[in-house]
Amino acid sequence: MNLIFLGGLTPYGYGFLGLLLLSFLLAYFWLKSSGKKDGPGCFPLGITTLIIWFIGMFPASFTFSIIENGNEIAKTGALIFWILVLGLMVYFRFAKNTVHVKKLIFTFFKYILYLIFLGLFLTLFFGMGYYIYLRLFTTEKNNDPIWVAFLCIFFVASLILAVFGLLSKKKEEEKKEKTTFYNLDKAKLKPELVTELNLSNTKLKLFPQEILEFKNLKFLVLSHNQITEVPNEINKLHKLIGIDLSNNPISDRERNRIRKLLSKEVEIVF
Repeated sequence: MNLIFLGGLTPYGYGFLGLLLLSFLLAYFWLKSSGKKDGPGCFPLGITTLIIWFIGMFPASFTFSIIENGNEIAKTGALIFWILVLGLMVYFRFAKNTVHVKKLIFTFFKYILYLIFLGLFLTLFFGMGYYIYLRLFTTEKNNDPIWVAFLCIFFVASLILAVFGLLSKKKEEEKKEKTTFYNLDKAKLKPELVTELNLSNTKLKLFPQEILEFKNLKFLVLSHNQITEVPNEINKLHKLIGIDLSNNPISDRERNRIRKLLSKEVEIVF
């Protein structure tokens, strides 16, 4: 007996339901292969399923189009693609170590999503731009109210500002990453670039003398170590504006000496 809510579906409708089931199984085996004793939770399983299903909708749509209008080569390519998807599901079901494959797939899907969102963004952006052109600079669509065009202008301007903001933020983060170091040996290779050095919880017993070579150092983090004193030469770091010495066995006498040693503009955390 046919189910009522499935009675009017086309073969492609059943195909999309099958894709949803395939996405669920792939998400389940993906999360289960992480090696955790507890099974995957309902929320991460649901989110992962929806992400895989959303990504799979695009090749599924192309596959249905190929079945209707494609040649034999295109149909063979589509068949190979779905065989690979099934093989991937079997791999996550039985493989013991899937870390490297997960990273590769995650990177691939990440760039696929970037391309999808970029396509949607460009479609929206140029669609609104074309509508503004038609409404304000041609005789077409004169019946539309003028506020719609101004609303589109507002959204186009917002999209442009958002893109420039994201690019600027990314550039600043990349610049900060190039000048922030978490390893002393790596910092010594580029002493002139070091503006922030974080050596927290690295089991230091003495203040590293190499730090005094970083003339552009602004922030120094030495918390959670075994340092008991700081050398007098630290006052030669003229660009230093912050130092974190918390959770170190520094005596009160040494703390007072450090305060006198450094400029009042330098923020000291004990």
